[in-house]
Amino acid sequence: MGDLAERRSALRVPVRGVAVFYTEDGATHGTIENLSSSGALLTVRGIPADEQDLDLELKLGDETGWVSAHTVRIERHSPTRLRIAVSFDRLEDRVRAAIDTAIEHAVRAAQRRPVLVVDDSRARRVELANRLAAKGMTPLVPRTPLEAIDLLTRASVHVGVAILAATSELHGVLAESFPWVSTAPLSDDIDATVEGAIDAWSTTDGARLATAIA
Repeated sequence: MGDLAERRSALRVPVRGVAVFYTEDGATHGTIENLSSSGALLTVRGIPADEQDLDLELKLGDETGWVSAHTVRIERHSPTRLRIAVSFDRLEDRVRAAIDTAIEHAVRAAQRRPVLVVDDSRARRVELANRLAAKGMTPLVPRTPLEAIDLLTRASVHVGVAILAATSELHGVLAESFPWVSTAPLSDDIDATVEGAIDAWSTTDGARLATAIA
């Protein structure tokens, strides 16, 4: 049991949050892509490549706190963005607790396999939820787009897949604000929709985490 706990805490798990770098050049905002108890992978815009020692402000869910860290690896992610791997040197106690909680939430989500079902048809929503549950997934069935967005923003839920109609307004929202969420097409063919959701889940960070902790 102890070995499993140590292995989980060492994993880099898919956790989304905000990181603010404070350097001699000022503050730079970034995004947390994954996290472990000892470091993180961050996507940032324009941080100086020669900056080694960093003061970071991390926001995980409702918790915000300070971390001292140093860069381990810097790579170009896009023409305007860099990926920075950092190793933590000093953590505030509440940040350490928030990191531990975020890791636990990610591990639980990988085991539950949450799938967001967005459908105007109540009967089809119920049928999809039943079929997904029978396949070992955890269906999340919001009644409105606002409820769907609320679920997407909850740090403890870790939605990995959303089943959407081709005309759903949420496609734009996902692309802009939740690009890590995979989509599966919604149709009257319930079996095909469920299989599409399972296939989409298999490509997610949560699926890779589930394999790592199995």
